[in-house]
Amino acid sequence: MANGRADRRVIILFYLLTFYVLLQFSWWAYLLVSLNTSLYGASDVVWQRKVWMVVGEGSVFLCILLVVIYIMQRTIRKELRLVRQQRNFLLSITHEFKTPLSAIQLSLETITKRKDLDTAKKAEISKHALDNTSRLSALVDNVMLATRIENGQETISRERVNIASQVAEVVYRLSPPAFRNAENPRIQIEINQALDANVDRLAFDTMVGNLLDNALKYGNDSPVLIAAESHNGSVHLRVSDGGSGIGADKKALVFDRFYRIQNEETRSQKGTGLGLYIVSELASLHGGSIKLHDREGGGSTFEVSLPSA
Repeated sequence: MANGRADRRVIILFYLLTFYVLLQFSWWAYLLVSLNTSLYGASDVVWQRKVWMVVGEGSVFLCILLVVIYIMQRTIRKELRLVRQQRNFLLSITHEFKTPLSAIQLSLETITKRKDLDTAKKAEISKHALDNTSRLSALVDNVMLATRIENGQETISRERVNIASQVAEVVYRLSPPAFRNAENPRIQIEINQALDANVDRLAFDTMVGNLLDNALKYGNDSPVLIAAESHNGSVHLRVSDGGSGIGADKKALVFDRFYRIQNEETRSQKGTGLGLYIVSELASLHGGSIKLHDREGGGSTFEVSLPSA
């Protein structure tokens, strides 16, 4: 709340300064016209020329001033939004790191202190610790990857990749077994087995993983559909969920760094706000793009276009 009030104070101060500048400009124009009226008289030809000069120069100056004010206003709002997003990122990353670390610590303490644990229980606790270690490692990888992308240090190495098998591998590695239940799968894959693309394998895995994670988090427990097809020399990979969708005013923001639809102090979903940004940047490095569509019947569809093989 305090941060929000500080942001509003900055905006209010900017508008007050803008009002003061425009007021001074109007007063300057009034004084010039009054001065020329007192010197030449309102009917004098010289007075008319002077007034038109003031009007002409004042209009140009006013237009420039309004353009500068508009640019400054957009810049200030953008910077404030970035500051809020970075602040939210720090809150979220602290929470995201603390949760698996606490779980790992608890697992290790249990194994160390409980000497009476049988082999099966130790294996279960160890697996829990390893799962949280993998989650922590994925978080670190995402943050490091976003940093490399931002610094222009990320490169890709293309190779021919079978889309169907690669997507299935990512789904199997990242999703819980319950989501892959053969009778009622939470994740459905509809991809031609012969579909190939010319992509960086690790980058492709990262894109699919982040899109899948996003769909599972915001899909309101609805099935997630992963589909792909070849069209006009490109492979179009689509990940769809049945969630509540994304408002038109937020669609242009979801691919920004640190952007989260929810406030970090009240959020109900884990995440750092880097996933969709990374997908967008990796798609761009491949010469492709990502688009967000409303899914028929509710939800969202993220469509990534990549070079076909």
